[in-house]
Amino acid sequence: MNKKFYNRDAEIVARDLLGNVLVREINGNKLRARIVETEAYYGDDDPASRACQNGDLRKTMLMRSGVILVYGIHNNWMLNFVTGRKGKARAVLIRAVEPLNFSEKCNGPGLLTRALKIGKEFHKHDITNHKEMIVVGSKRKNFDIGKSFRIGVKKDLPKKLRFYIKGNKHISRK
Repeated sequence: MNKKFYNRDAEIVARDLLGNVLVREINGNKLRARIVETEAYYGDDDPASRACQNGDLRKTMLMRSGVILVYGIHNNWMLNFVTGRKGKARAVLIRAVEPLNFSEKCNGPGLLTRALKIGKEFHKHDITNHKEMIVVGSKRKNFDIGKSFRIGVKKDLPKKLRFYIKGNKHISRK
């Protein structure tokens, strides 16, 4: 996916990432996983957003679209991509993926980063031209998209910003 893809509103990018394939190269081996669940996050007005707090995560969310944002929660890494215009905090959390050529559990953000060996070393890199991790388009788009409120947030926006492929057994919650 190119920079233009990520240079849009987080909600649109979150929906459009579904069905695309995250490719992670580890020691010459390319692990492929279909993105099946995402969540959109916004800036100061979003009580669940990392942009509500000052610090590195807020600064990273304000960077150019396509920047990888990785942060830890409860000993798990969370993989996000910054979206939209530089200076406007927006990002998409990759919540779950469906393994295509490997068999580890990836039905949650911590499980997928553990399976794909994604850690803080990816933070602030560019997903559109990274050597070890990219997102590639998929022609397979014949699925229904479900929506719900985001998972695990104490206070949420009144809008449903979690998107998932309906019926996919690899999403984090049914």
